Amino acid sequence: VDKANVLDVSQLWREVVTDIISKDFPDVELSHMYVDNAAMQLIRWPKQFDTIVCGNIFGDILSDEASMLVGSLGMLPSASIGESGPGVFEPCHGSAPDIAGEDKANPLAMILSAAMMLKYDLDRPEEALLLEKAVEAALDAGYRTSDIKQEGDGCKLVGCKEMGTAVSELVESIAMPTEITV
Repeated sequence: VDKANVLDVSQLWREVVTDIISKDFPDVELSHMYVDNAAMQLIRWPKQFDTIVCGNIFGDILSDEASMLVGSLGMLPSASIGESGPGVFEPCHGSAPDIAGEDKANPLAMILSAAMMLKYDLDRPEEALLLEKAVEAALDAGYRTSDIKQEGDGCKLVGCKEMGTAVSELVESIAMPTEITV
């Protein structure tokens, strides 16, 4: 994702990305999109995207926009994965310093970031799926932090600690997946 039609630096970005993909990842399908169109397409049909590669500014904007597709930044894991060495896995919302120490943060993005780490860095797909299933089960059980709670939804408002405890207990109760299907 770039803005190569008006930004010179985006033209360089496009050239470099095209060169790297064609040389190092010939099996990967690459398509370029201007950031304004990407923002629209992300809302219109988010499933068309497997991976979005862009610079920091456009990434910050698109990740905030994408967070609303699932209700909150507190639901979005993220990963920065390079050629070698460990990746960096963290929630899209960062450290949320404005609510630090108030038991208000949604821990699900961090838990899902850990699932991504298990899957992509540690080659532990079964454990990753277990975390994902526990998060889904906690949501299915009606647990909601304030960022995803809606008035009249019949769900239980919980803080960060209680949501984390709920997911942890569900991890203990869910059978470890033995086969991953895609």
